[in-house]
Amino acid sequence: MRAVLPFVPMRRARLALALLPAALAVPCGAGDPGAPAPVNYVAGFLGTTLGYRPPGGPWDGWQHDATTLVGYGRQLKPTLALELDLGPTWVSGRYSSFSLTPGVVWSFHPNVYAAARFAVPVDPELNLVLLPGIGVCRPFGRVLPTLELNLSSAVGRGDPDLGFTLTAGLLVFF
Repeated sequence: MRAVLPFVPMRRARLALALLPAALAVPCGAGDPGAPAPVNYVAGFLGTTLGYRPPGGPWDGWQHDATTLVGYGRQLKPTLALELDLGPTWVSGRYSSFSLTPGVVWSFHPNVYAAARFAVPVDPELNLVLLPGIGVCRPFGRVLPTLELNLSSAVGRGDPDLGFTLTAGLLVFF
């Protein structure tokens, strides 16, 4: 439910992924050391399903889906945050569902984090989708771009599926 922009040619996506380690290796500039760190943030995400296996079925590739989410987060500690995102999913350009996605994010490195997200599609039918994942980020002042890879499994109806999702995000702290 999170993505590399599906409209970007694969050549550019590969180049961006190849340059990501170099961008993460550059140290962040320190702000005013006396200023308190912001604890709230708003977030925007764009994600997609890279691969999917329905219950009892074969693996399939990209699902031609895009999920857009907006959300609010609050840091409980410098390395732990709670987040609530919401937004629609489109498949092949047509509306598919609307979800609420609460989550917990743990930063175990300045540029790497683990996320435990729980998507709850509320339209057209209620379900529960587990979305554990790992992400990379690079702070630029109060702005934080992210790239997150998740496993996904809809478990709310008793017949779990399995998928891989990729999401690009942007957090703005205040």
